[in-house]
Amino acid sequence: MFSLKEILEATQGILIRSSLVSYSFLIKGVSTDSRTIKPEELFIALRGRRFDGHDFVNEAIEKNASLIMVSQRNRFFKKGPPMIFVKDTTRALGGIARFHRDRFKIPVIAVTGSVGKTTTKELIAQTLSCRYKVLKNMATENNHIGVPSTLLKLNSSHHLAVVELGSNRFGDIRWLTHIAHPTIGVLTNIGESHLKFLKDLNGVFKEKSEIIKHLPASGTVMINADDPYLRKILRAKKRFNMVTYGIKESADYQASSITVKDTRIEFQLNGRHSFSLNTPAAHNIYNALAAVACGRHFKISYAQIKKEINQASFPAGRQEIRRTNGLWVIDDTYNANPVSMRSAIETLSRFDTLGRKILVCADMLELGRKAPAHHASIGKLLAHSKVNALLTWGRFSRFMAQTARKENPTLEAHHCSTREELHQTLKRYCGSQDVVLVKGSRAMQMEKTVAFLREFF
Repeated sequence: MFSLKEILEATQGILIRSSLVSYSFLIKGVSTDSRTIKPEELFIALRGRRFDGHDFVNEAIEKNASLIMVSQRNRFFKKGPPMIFVKDTTRALGGIARFHRDRFKIPVIAVTGSVGKTTTKELIAQTLSCRYKVLKNMATENNHIGVPSTLLKLNSSHHLAVVELGSNRFGDIRWLTHIAHPTIGVLTNIGESHLKFLKDLNGVFKEKSEIIKHLPASGTVMINADDPYLRKILRAKKRFNMVTYGIKESADYQASSITVKDTRIEFQLNGRHSFSLNTPAAHNIYNALAAVACGRHFKISYAQIKKEINQASFPAGRQEIRRTNGLWVIDDTYNANPVSMRSAIETLSRFDTLGRKILVCADMLELGRKAPAHHASIGKLLAHSKVNALLTWGRFSRFMAQTARKENPTLEAHHCSTREELHQTLKRYCGSQDVVLVKGSRAMQMEKTVAFLREFF
């Protein structure tokens, strides 16, 4: 519940239609969806690139919303409940979420990085849930709307919260960290992602490391010690409790003796504890190590952590393996950037099959002016890998195919001008015992190609 006074203070809003309401007037919930708004709730009219919540204010009024928040005063709204004006309704949503988060004196773990955020968040939440009631983002609700919407679900039953923080431009992490007010920050890695606005790796590091600047003095930072950019944090003056995890560099939680068996990965933790992951993707070892670090931080035994991680399922579209009439299909369609593309090539190269290893790839987006160069770099890597064939589709992926062919003329590399051409080529190309890994940025909708493969074969 929020009083009208609390809402105004949290958002710096102005009451523009009071209906003689008292400042002690109570709101029982916050909604940004006019379709599901309930009586005694506040409706916030958010504005996005493809929608404007102000278009649905009258619908919210008709459904008896008790309070309305807008950032436009020159619109016609029906007579009804009190109305608050703010400069930015999205920022106001964040302000209310921060106010609500501060009601609970509980640990909040914030996870950020270029890749692996969602999987790391899920593994941490599953590990901690064996002992604690944990709130987490659903799926990838990691932006200016998803994070506050998650935190507004906090209630007295929760012992912990684990939130994923995403960013594609400078200032995102600073604002999301302000909202979440975390006590623990987990950084997965720094890689070539969202370069359209973050420009380069130094920009990515600067943005992601904002999470550290807003931790309390008693906070804990958990970082991937193998990442050269994140190691800079270790060399800096240690204001926080620092915990490290990794494979190559010395770390508090270190994996070794890594083996791939069928569709699982096994490794030793600190030379004493055996772990097995239900995935062939080696990069998930880092995500699991972060979960181990969090589990131990909250006094969960190694035996219990091992049980939770060994049985964990990994989010859909992240190197998810299925077999269809002799054809192996690895669905890695959730998203793509150079970091995750390199991981995909490593997974495909390691896969044990009697057939060919085929990468089906669409564009990596949001890479800015250097997009052609980043695609060409992946093509060069492919040319010297154990991948047998490459099929590409998209504006930039042709640079990947061209470079792969140039670097290794024996590699079968084909670029298709349309998705339909790609699918027709796959019909002729794929055979029994082949393994096909499908990948591309979210906007390329490569899950359609996965669906095609499963249906056709």
